[in-house]
Amino acid sequence: MMEEFELSFKNKYVRMWIIWVLPVIFLSTPLLFLVPTKYEWVVTFIPITAVLIFYSWYKWDKRGR
Repeated sequence: MMEEFELSFKNKYVRMWIIWVLPVIFLSTPLLFLVPTKYEWVVTFIPITAVLIFYSWYKWDKRGR
């Protein structure tokens, strides 16, 4: 059974996603068009890393409860 998920600023996971991951995604999008094709993999790697760090923190925080 799935637990309920509240999509509001009261939920600390939603707040952390909006504070950390969303800006990284928004900043890397224009960078994707500005960097040379040779370095696009670096710009693509940045948001992937941010999402992986967030997900790892989420799992670590849930396990501590």
